[in-house]
Amino acid sequence: MAKKLPKPDLQSLPACAADFIKQVVKKMRYRKKVRADVAAELIAHFEDELKDCSTDEEKEQKAQLLIAEFGDIKLLAVLLRRAKKRCRPLWHTLVARGFQTACLLILCLIVYIAWFLSGKPVITTNYLEQINRLARPTDDESLNAAPLYHKAGELYEKRWDDVAELKIKSNLTAEQLELIKNDLAILLAIKYKDVTSKHKQRIEKWLAENKDILDLVIAGSKKPYYWKEYGDLENINKMTSISMPELSRFRRLALVLLHWRVWINAEQGSYKDAFDDIKACYRLGWHLKGEKSLFEQLVGIAIKALAVHELRSIISQYKIDSAALAALQRDFEQMIADEDFVIRLDVERLSMYDTIQRSFTEDRFGGHLYFESLGPIVLRGPDREFVNRLIEPLHILFTHPDKQQTIETSDRYYAFWDRIAKKTPGQLHSETIDIEKEAAEIIRGNILLRILPAAMNRVHDLSYRNKIDVEATLVIVAILRYNQDNGDYPENLDQLVASGYLKKLPMDCYSDNKPLVYKKTDDSFLLYSVGLNFTDDGGRVIRNSQGKVVIWDIEGDEVFWPVKD
Repeated sequence: MAKKLPKPDLQSLPACAADFIKQVVKKMRYRKKVRADVAAELIAHFEDELKDCSTDEEKEQKAQLLIAEFGDIKLLAVLLRRAKKRCRPLWHTLVARGFQTACLLILCLIVYIAWFLSGKPVITTNYLEQINRLARPTDDESLNAAPLYHKAGELYEKRWDDVAELKIKSNLTAEQLELIKNDLAILLAIKYKDVTSKHKQRIEKWLAENKDILDLVIAGSKKPYYWKEYGDLENINKMTSISMPELSRFRRLALVLLHWRVWINAEQGSYKDAFDDIKACYRLGWHLKGEKSLFEQLVGIAIKALAVHELRSIISQYKIDSAALAALQRDFEQMIADEDFVIRLDVERLSMYDTIQRSFTEDRFGGHLYFESLGPIVLRGPDREFVNRLIEPLHILFTHPDKQQTIETSDRYYAFWDRIAKKTPGQLHSETIDIEKEAAEIIRGNILLRILPAAMNRVHDLSYRNKIDVEATLVIVAILRYNQDNGDYPENLDQLVASGYLKKLPMDCYSDNKPLVYKKTDDSFLLYSVGLNFTDDGGRVIRNSQGKVVIWDIEGDEVFWPVKD
């Protein structure tokens, strides 16, 4: 228990002096001990001055004179308080100031956090409407392939599910039914050369029963445009087919056409029909490029890559006359005449604008991150560093870029990738541009922009692989035509251009402005890109432990001909 301070003894002083001391001590507004010390000092001062007075009247007069000399009571109290503060020990001052500062900071922090949590975003722009306008090239619905593709996908899904009717008709158990569905799925996925004649009969029957579905794909591929209405923006940037289930159906339809109907037609000598299906699949992939979401464009690239790979496999296995190859080359050249193969990010940019307007408050010193939007942005799982877990909340509260700064950073990020998209991998390599590092530096410190598409350098790579894949395939067709027409292979690719079999030399995107490498061999030829290591390895390929060629490995070259398994 704290020791109780003794009350000052004012009885020995005149009433006016006692009242004066009480008022001074009261107006000091300081700690009790200090006020008690001041009272004792004033009492001692008055007692010393009044000790020579013999009568009470004389003491009263002398006390009045002393009080008048002290002057204003309030000013005296302030001066005494300051004097006492100056006289206290340094450590005492530091502790007091530190405590006062801490209390003030805590109060300010409480007010600031309350203000921070009270902010709300304001939705001012309908970016979904802008995206749908951007993706729609015309108002003429008859030119849109989307309804045909979507109908084909829905029918494919329904027919697949309708296998369940076998259970009713044939009294199959659920386990037997699942075996039938799995067996058919496996057949539709494995390579044509790996199946038996019995399997081929089953697939031919399935293709005949579902011809109407594949006809819808063919009809859609002949339309000049493809667009769909996006229903929401939440899933546009999610790299998963769950958000766009029709894309998974498109891929399965392409596999059916490419793995089965193409090969059956080729085996039966119907090369035109086989080529028509390959071109239809390529057009399906081409329709998914352009002003679409990034995921749609990647699915489009995958479908186109399947189409040209299957085309190379077909022309490597079957001897096809020069006229058919010329028609095929002409059709493909027309299809890719206006194709730039560059990944577009306009949909992602608009989607990011929408994310920003939903993640920042409006008109609050530039707008800060909205509290309810921070969960999925900040929480990144148990693998995050402990220090970051402590620092990140402080960054969000005090130093995170505001809304306008985030928009500007987002614009710089997408502008950077727009510039990079126009440079080939070979150019980037020769310029020693570390695109991952530069992209990460642009968005450094902005927690919200973590959700921007990752591994964009990989996306950039895929777009140029697709370009070189198509162009290399057309070169192969031209070489095979030349061989049939002239009885020998050309000495070099310049000879193909000079004789009219090619319009221009095919450039290798992975070299510094050099064409694809062509080498005439004893009985055939070699055509390849120097690949991801940007080094000519003489056409050497990399194989895995099963002996299969690894496509676009970091080592070796990417060989387009001869076609290898």
